[in-house]
Amino acid sequence: MQEFDLALNAGLLVHAAALLQVLGFLNRGQLTLRCLVLAGNLLYIPYYYFHPDDPLLGAIFWSSVLALAGLIGILRLLHDRHQRPGDRTSESFLNIRKVLTPGEFRRLMQMAEWHTAEQTVELTREGEAVPSLYFVTSGQVEIEKDGASFASGPGVFIGEISFLLGGAATASVRAAAGTEYIAWPREALRKAILRTPALGTSMERLFNQELARKVAVSWSR
Repeated sequence: MQEFDLALNAGLLVHAAALLQVLGFLNRGQLTLRCLVLAGNLLYIPYYYFHPDDPLLGAIFWSSVLALAGLIGILRLLHDRHQRPGDRTSESFLNIRKVLTPGEFRRLMQMAEWHTAEQTVELTREGEAVPSLYFVTSGQVEIEKDGASFASGPGVFIGEISFLLGGAATASVRAAAGTEYIAWPREALRKAILRTPALGTSMERLFNQELARKVAVSWSR
């Protein structure tokens, strides 16, 4: 009877482990996914030890390796988030995070080149090619088009029309000294989108929202 109870309890472990991993794979949050999969791997270890007549040492070993790899992944993810706390908390990223999935946002940030303008920097010049897609995280840029100019603050993309259509810049944009902005080299971003079409779809939806916002702002002036 005691052996039956032990087998039953061990059997419940495998169901709990599998359920945790299923819930993890259904979750879109990378940290939650990794934690649930790690918990599942940890529960498999006592199952492999107690359920059969002899412990399955091979299965225990590889479950331990998978658990260790999962733990390393969690620590790296937490480290990356700690390195750039603004990525998650800054209001300038709110619109991006509303459109992109957590995985897409993280992939985009991994390609980002962070800059702070020590003096006025010309990001784009009307009628000329745009080497990168830009996003202003803090500070101010001056946008000049057809002789008219206006200032814009954080949370604005620069060069998105050129990126979408493959043409030249539609406006000249200068970042004031002290402005912080992100640059994504055009070709590197295009290659990433080719590898992950879902990212391209989300970026296009994000740009369409940005263009609609810019049109609304221009009409209100």
